[in-house]
Amino acid sequence: MALKLNLDIDFTRFPYIIYLFLIFSASRLPFLDMGFSAFTSPTDSDVFAVVNSAYLLRYYHIYAVSRFPGSPFFEIYNSLLIGGGWLATNTATMIFSFFAVILFGKILNLLGIKNKALLLITFAFIPVIWINSTVTMDYMWGLGFLLLAFYLAFAGKYSYSGVALSFAIACRLTSVVMIVPLLYWMLHKKAGNNRIYSFLGTTFLSSIVLFSPILYKYGLGFLKYYPREITFTEVYYGFTTQVLSIPVMIIIFVSFLVTRNIPKKDPAFNLSLLVVLIYALLFIYHPSKPAYLIPAIPWGMVLLSKIFPRIIVIIVCILVVLNGIIYFDLQNSEEKIKFDSGSVLKNYDERKMNGINQSQEYLDSLDAFLKEEGSSQNNKSG
Repeated sequence: MALKLNLDIDFTRFPYIIYLFLIFSASRLPFLDMGFSAFTSPTDSDVFAVVNSAYLLRYYHIYAVSRFPGSPFFEIYNSLLIGGGWLATNTATMIFSFFAVILFGKILNLLGIKNKALLLITFAFIPVIWINSTVTMDYMWGLGFLLLAFYLAFAGKYSYSGVALSFAIACRLTSVVMIVPLLYWMLHKKAGNNRIYSFLGTTFLSSIVLFSPILYKYGLGFLKYYPREITFTEVYYGFTTQVLSIPVMIIIFVSFLVTRNIPKKDPAFNLSLLVVLIYALLFIYHPSKPAYLIPAIPWGMVLLSKIFPRIIVIIVCILVVLNGIIYFDLQNSEEKIKFDSGSVLKNYDERKMNGINQSQEYLDSLDAFLKEEGSSQNNKSG
């Protein structure tokens, strides 16, 4: 009974929310003043594009997308903070990430999901969430608004859900695919045509307003995407260190074969499965950073709790969190298990070694370039 109570504490209520915030912020504080990112992956250069966009808008009042198709809300919001450097932008991401964690907890309450305390803690400390809640990137911003959209939909506030979804889209355009599971929920709840049309209309109109700076400057030409080349090794390492390690995937697979516990006529299960399948297909179509899978993680955890017995959920959650602290893999050459620092600890070391220097060098070079451009323009006008 004690175990059950401990695993089902509502961390979104006082005083538990205070304890959660203290633990959450304490685990992130060492990362906040370590530069905009670790810059160890080619895709980390996206951070430079975000900084560039924010600088241009703040100091020269020129709006330019960080990378197509654009993240207008995130780019404009960061322009307000970029004067405070990476400490300001990273802190904003951390605070909004905590907001996303609380929203996930509220959703678990609304859906009546078991093991909600365990799932919430695991969600807050799964490596890919831990790392991306301390960098100047839009992944956690997109997730936070998506969770808000689902929470409002579950509460029957469909028009407001559409507004929240439009903000998610304005952070990451791929968030638009979440219209499908949201519509599934509304149809299941027999929301009625008028309320569904209101949701779709609100989502569309709000998105147009948020994307108006991009539409004004680029027209429909913003609807393009330049995928980065990434090797299978990078995808494999990123996924197994930040999302699910090989041992965890084996445990889940074997447990599924043994339990075969598939809930029937369960709308929360069906919605969660739909979200996970959509993002899995997107990831398979274009495998890249594990952060691209972040929107599927909350729903994968709901599936975990609904399919497997509590002991399996506990084991998987513990191993997922430990994956950020210690990483172990089978070395083919020596046929033995290799132990190494987990992805969170490695990220800290990499940011300590490279993040601050590279961030400052980029800010200095950007500042010098923009001043030179400004001086050149003044000379021409003179």
